[in-house]
Amino acid sequence: MLTSLTLDSFKNHVNRVFSWGEKNILTGPNGSGKTNILEAIYLFVNGIPAPERVFLQLVPTDSWILSIGGEFLKNNLPYNGRIGYTKEEWKVHFLSQESVITRTRHLELLPIRAVLFSPMEMNILYLGPSLRRDFLDEALLLAYPEFGKIKREYHLALKNRNSLLKQIREGTSTRETLSLWDTLFIERAKSYYFYREKLTRFIKEHFSSIEKLLEGKYTLVFEYITKTNLENIESSMMQYLQENKERDIMTWHTYIGPHLDDFQCIISGNIPSQTYLSRGENKTILIGLKYILIEFIENTSKKETILLLDDLFSELDFEHIESIVVHAWNRQLFITTQNIPNFLIDKREYILYKV
Repeated sequence: MLTSLTLDSFKNHVNRVFSWGEKNILTGPNGSGKTNILEAIYLFVNGIPAPERVFLQLVPTDSWILSIGGEFLKNNLPYNGRIGYTKEEWKVHFLSQESVITRTRHLELLPIRAVLFSPMEMNILYLGPSLRRDFLDEALLLAYPEFGKIKREYHLALKNRNSLLKQIREGTSTRETLSLWDTLFIERAKSYYFYREKLTRFIKEHFSSIEKLLEGKYTLVFEYITKTNLENIESSMMQYLQENKERDIMTWHTYIGPHLDDFQCIISGNIPSQTYLSRGENKTILIGLKYILIEFIENTSKKETILLLDDLFSELDFEHIESIVVHAWNRQLFITTQNIPNFLIDKREYILYKV
């Protein structure tokens, strides 16, 4: 359990100390910094910024330094840690018990992972595929610390291949050099798919649990959309790259790989859920899918999860709010809201912070 958080310098929070309990509600007007506190918790626990954030965005505008400290319980004993980042160095520092450690060691020491529920996630079935890919990859980043390196190396290979395609079109490089980069690109893609496939297999095995949330009205299938034959990654990707070489050169882009894959939720009759079900039903599917990802993270990392619910009460109706809170109540919980729902007021089991 996370027991305290010290924000020496994080976005709009300077010299603030919070002591946490099992259930914590942060309330205040828009712009007061409620979400910033959840992002600080996410960064401290997971060692990476929350989705759609980078370290530079988290440094206060009038400062060159980001600094977060925290204390947590491990085997009922207190541990403390700290994360720092400076604009000048562009480097992240991790400390534990005042000793310098690596991010990997930081994650080993913390007995928890933090999972964020955001209003944006409740709409990703209607938005662009990049958000759905990030939705999956976030779970992999929290479950496997090494996945971040795998993803970076893949995107570097993709960037280099696209640069080479441009050079070939401009006449500064030859087509013969492409085969070497294709081999490297496929090798990196194969490593990426190794993790994606673990997650998608887990989702498919547990996806029927979402049917219960929809009261058994529909038969649901999770469909992972890719041009790659995942049973034979190397040959299928190589064949595609060779067949589409000239198009890739003309456009300077690579049109196969995990950076372009997608997923959708299918109901009876091969119909995408977002085209047939109500927005409320699709939010139910996403809530259920999020809990499958949490189970995957916990099973893989062998860590407990703490849940960060960011202003979901303004996004969801009472039924969906209650569904999330009921599932979340056996974990450490952090909620931001402008108005506390009556059923939470009645529980009286939380610590209230006015931001």
